[in-house]
Amino acid sequence: MAERLFDEAFLRRLDSISLRFDEALNGTFSGGRRSRQHGSTVEYSGFRDYVQGDDFRRIDWNAYGRFEKFFIRLFLDERQLETRIFVDVSESMDSGTPSKMITALRTAAAIAYVSASAQDRVSIITLSGGKAEELVTGMNGRQGFYSSLERIEGVASGGTTDLCASLKDYRGFTGGTGAAVLITDLMTGEGWRDALKYLLYRKQQVFLIQILSPEETDPRLDGAVRLTDSEDGSFCDIANAPAAVEYYRRALADYCDEISSFCLRSGIRYLRAGSDEDESEIIFGKGTAAGIFA
Repeated sequence: MAERLFDEAFLRRLDSISLRFDEALNGTFSGGRRSRQHGSTVEYSGFRDYVQGDDFRRIDWNAYGRFEKFFIRLFLDERQLETRIFVDVSESMDSGTPSKMITALRTAAAIAYVSASAQDRVSIITLSGGKAEELVTGMNGRQGFYSSLERIEGVASGGTTDLCASLKDYRGFTGGTGAAVLITDLMTGEGWRDALKYLLYRKQQVFLIQILSPEETDPRLDGAVRLTDSEDGSFCDIANAPAAVEYYRRALADYCDEISSFCLRSGIRYLRAGSDEDESEIIFGKGTAAGIFA
């Protein structure tokens, strides 16, 4: 893709929001979030090595005086959340004007920035062709985000969509709870349910962001046309495009309602956005309304 995702002004706006969670967090590493599981008092429990991007206010200066090395203080009631952002990069995501891929990567990068700024441990994983590939692993802090931005901007699309197989190919789940953000067009047939159920089975709080292009939500076709699948090259000839378009619109509305109902029953936060929508509207408008950000 190799284009700038957004500017510094947009990043500064992201400093005012955070991912929204319902349940007590139970991460593995010390971080910037409180776990209600351990009560409300801040009890010192040790220290770990300082890594670039950590809050300087957490440096244990007494330990530095003894060892001449930076350490970060740990507390029993604070845990670092594992946030995993899964991005569908199959060939269908590169369709539309603007491309769904650009909107997906902008959204993924915005969430990564918000999570990394909260001292979460952030990973970005691309999904395609039944495989999962770790693009960024263990990002932490704003400096970690900036050092990973070029890799995010350089992602290319390709392959077919099999979300469930791709998620099962991922080996990074550690057993604890965490946040899983899935960004996709959901042009994957019935497999989307199994994909979401798998993330729930892995004890993740799931956020689903569906990106559709204007051509998908409001197709403009006339006369006889041939529609070609962007991933496998199969095609369908349509003699009466206007009638087919009307049928398609009803089917798409039913499909999106089905996704929304499933997510509501399963405790999944669901957001549907257009690839032509401004990222500010997706994050600060729809994202807040859907309960993804607070």
